[in-house]
Amino acid sequence: MKAHPERLFVFRLARELGMSVSRLLAELDSREIAEWMAFFTLEHEEREAKQKGTSQDLSEKFKAAVSGTKGARRLGSPKSRKPASRNTNRHR
Repeated sequence: MKAHPERLFVFRLARELGMSVSRLLAELDSREIAEWMAFFTLEHEEREAKQKGTSQDLSEKFKAAVSGTKGARRLGSPKSRKPASRNTNRHR
């Protein structure tokens, strides 16, 4: 499990939300899981900053991480997104 940190995160998130891993994966899409990962990472960074006496704005960092704005650290990559469907019934 240590070799797969994303899988470990899914187990921790399932425990945090009070559901099984299979239920979590059925109910949350990859984007929401990535957002949870970003949230917990930034929350951890904020706790560390407070312990060191520096201040960080969690809400602004979270918005940047989730929206993928310049300078934000992107966390996780959505693996389960379905490709856009193509219209195979083209008229000639």
